[in-house]
This record gives sequence, structure tokens and C-alpha cells, in this order.
Amino acid sequence: MELVEINARQKSLFVKIPIDFSFIKSAGLFSIEGEGCIRVFVEIKCDISENFKLTTESILQEHEWIKEPVLIVGKLTIPIETLSNCIIRYMNEDMLNNLDLKISNDLDLYGLLVNKLNSIGVNYPISKKPELFFNSQLLQIQMDVLREDASDIHLHMWLEIMSKISDLAVHFEQNQNPKFYWYNGEYEKSVQSVDIELSYQGLAKVLMTELNGKELGGKTFEIESINIRNTSFLEIKINLVEPIKGIITINGNPILDKTNQKLYITNLGIDIDAQNFIYKLSSPIMEKIIRNKIEALMPLDPLPLFTGFIDKIPSFNIFDNMVLLKPQVLSIKIEQLQFNVQSISSTLLLEGAIIDVVI
Repeated sequence: MELVEINARQKSLFVKIPIDFSFIKSAGLFSIEGEGCIRVFVEIKCDISENFKLTTESILQEHEWIKEPVLIVGKLTIPIETLSNCIIRYMNEDMLNNLDLKISNDLDLYGLLVNKLNSIGVNYPISKKPELFFNSQLLQIQMDVLREDASDIHLHMWLEIMSKISDLAVHFEQNQNPKFYWYNGEYEKSVQSVDIELSYQGLAKVLMTELNGKELGGKTFEIESINIRNTSFLEIKINLVEPIKGIITINGNPILDKTNQKLYITNLGIDIDAQNFIYKLSSPIMEKIIRNKIEALMPLDPLPLFTGFIDKIPSFNIFDNMVLLKPQVLSIKIEQLQFNVQSISSTLLLEGAIIDVVI
């Protein structure tokens, strides 16, 4: 049995379909049977309106007989040319028209899209360590024409979307009402933005994971807890178990330089409150080691942390895993970074943000 072959170009799908057919009309001695096998080449022209209404025009481009049609009357097998013409006319006037009508009536792109957005756009978990949620509201889609490679059909889509990644669930009323446009050579927006909000509690968990077990000055750090707050300056209190038992307090004013995308800390202060008297004597040495280590890391590059969050946005499958939606980003830039009372908030600009649709 031949398989269906599909190719794509511009706004059309080109489908090669082998069709076996047979029919029978019972009428006693005058019963008639027919059979045959035809290979048809159909172009399906597709169009999508602003409100995601899909319409198609299916055109029979050509055909070839794999097994020419025959009539079987009693013991006689009679090739009938007229039967061929009837079958082609039926395909043109009935079968393909019904196909277009069924696609138009049964395929609800808007409903499918909104249902999918509602399932992945409201506090969708994208990471467990650290715990992260993805929220989004789609405003519009611009879509390019169909292209294909050796194995897949690809369709690039540019999305204008309001999105946020946070370590705490967000409570808001979802109102998805996206619009659709064909790509006309100019992007409505060539840069996509995404907001990231990380609570100080969430940041403390990230730092705990990052610092525990690390060596500093030949000593391995074991941390019991970290607390972060922001008043007139950012303050980080680290409850240390090893190499000394006590509290390390680090404070300063972090400032993002948008030009070089680096984070600087002014008015850096470090204090160690050791519980053991012997450790108190060595506190100045530890303070100097920590200060030298922090200053050596300056300026900090926060982008890898945020890029890691973006990378956690997963691909999605639809239509029973027949279609794969793959988010892709060319480059990321930090537009703003603020240290608020209870959280860090940042806006990232995503250059070349597209959805690659793989069929």
C-alpha cells in the first residue's frame, strides 16, 4: 500500500494520495460491480483570516491510474472509459468540495489556540529547581509561508506576547483574544519582551544551591539559611555552619550598566558575626577573603541566570503529537533590572523570537 506524500510551498500543501475504490449495485442478473485504483495529485490552497478562520481550496491538479477502472457484469470484465470520467468528475465536484467544507466547519483554529494558551499560559510550571511559573497572553501572530526540508514541513511564526516568568504563582484574569496576520516582509515587532520576577526568598534558594559545598579560601562552605531584604540597600544574611559558625552579612547597592549588561555593586560592606571566640579573632581574615572574592567577580553578569529561565520554556505538541511548536530566540538583552522591596524584577528583550512549527 502506497503512503500519502505531502509537500509544501508558499500557502499550499501538495498531496499525492493513492485511492482504492469499489462499488456494487445489486439488481439480480443485472448486478454491476466496479473497482480500480487511482493516484491523485491535489493542491490544497490555505488561507487564514484575522480571527483564525481557516479556509481551503482543494484542486485536482492531475491523476494517474494505478489500476484502471473496470466493470464486472456477471463473468465479464469490461474496461470502461466513461467510468474513469465519472470518477474524476466525482472527485472534483463532490469529494474535494466536501473536504474543503469539512475543514472549514470542523477545524476550529481559534478555539484550539485559546484552549492551548489557557492550559500553558496560566502559572504553567517550567522548572522545579528553582520553582518557576510561566504566564502569558498572546496578542497577535504573524506567520510566514510554508517551507520544507528533507524530512519535515516548517512554518515560522512571530508572536507578540505579554509574558512573565516568576518563582511565585501569579493571580490574574486570563483574556486571550489573539489576532492573525500573514507576514508581509515587515515585522510588527522585531523584538519580543518578557518580564521576570524573582522573590528574595526564591533568590535565596538559588544562592543556597549555588554556594553550598563551594570552596572559598581553601574552606568548604556549608550554609544553613540565607535571608535577603532590600531597604535603602540590598542586604544578604548568610547563616553559616562551616567553615565557621556564624552570620555573614553582605550589603551594597547593585546597579545595572545597560551598555555592557553588567551588574556593579557600590558601597560594598561585609561583616562576620562568629559565635565562637576563636572564630571571632579570624573574622577580619574571612571578611577580607570574601571581599576579595566578590570584588574579583565584579562586575557580575546576570544574563546567564535569566537566559537559563528562558531556556526552560518547553516545546509543545499539538494534534496528537503530529505538530511540534519550538520556541527559538536569537539573542537576549536585559532592558531593566530593579531591586524592589520584596523581589527582583527584570525585563528581557528577545531578539529573533519565533515559534518554529514542525510538521
